[in-house]
Amino acid sequence: MDSVVHSALEEICCEAANGLHLRDLWPKLSPCLASRGLPLCSNVKRAVWENLAEIPDLKLEACDYASSPNATEELMKCDVEVCEKLNVKIVAPEAMRKSFLGIYEMEASESSLSDTQRLILERLAVARANGIAQSELAKELRIAANNLFYQLKRLEIQGLIVRHPTVIRKKQASSSREQNNGSIVATNMLYLYRYGKHLGCQQRLEITKEDNLLMDKEVADGHTETFDDFGKEIAKEDIHVKDFLPALKAICDKLEKAQGKVRHA
Repeated sequence: MDSVVHSALEEICCEAANGLHLRDLWPKLSPCLASRGLPLCSNVKRAVWENLAEIPDLKLEACDYASSPNATEELMKCDVEVCEKLNVKIVAPEAMRKSFLGIYEMEASESSLSDTQRLILERLAVARANGIAQSELAKELRIAANNLFYQLKRLEIQGLIVRHPTVIRKKQASSSREQNNGSIVATNMLYLYRYGKHLGCQQRLEITKEDNLLMDKEVADGHTETFDDFGKEIAKEDIHVKDFLPALKAICDKLEKAQGKVRHA
């Protein structure tokens, strides 16, 4: 149960200061519970809720208790079923959210985080192991590429994020399954440090994005599209690690075998 509660806290921390409604927590915990052979039943919900209630400084909010100065204490005493009906929202304390992002006490004032840097960390926390492309992050935050580079460099130096050189290949496929070569973008994949991938110096991430443009009026399952869905773009991603080391080793082996046989011009 400890691992399930830990996963629940991760989900809560991912929502930053906005918090997470108890109703929305259960679907997010389903994969974790399933991997441990636990059903999402009332008994499991009750056990998770009772463990969360014992964690100090968690804040609980509900519309019916908005005017109560002791809302958290009162809601902690309620059953999980009652809290679901009240649509209780759980907010992690600032110290816990900082710990989740990897932010610890920084003594030097010049090492403190800016609002933009904190926003970047919170966005990467939501992305988790999927990460987010630097080019996409710049668009989301509406920050110029050179300004974003400075912010990311500071976070990387402080050990809060991980950047990996990445090539994104975009392909387009119509309903006839014919693929057209799209654009190729060289960028970086960004991860919160705890979710960073450990790649060798000769390894690089490559992402192939396939945009399926539904050109006719039938979707893949054979049902007719509605007017709102017509022309909808469905994107698929294939992420893999390109390892150049075997190719380099093969070249070195050939050169070693050809030693003394190579002609110099």
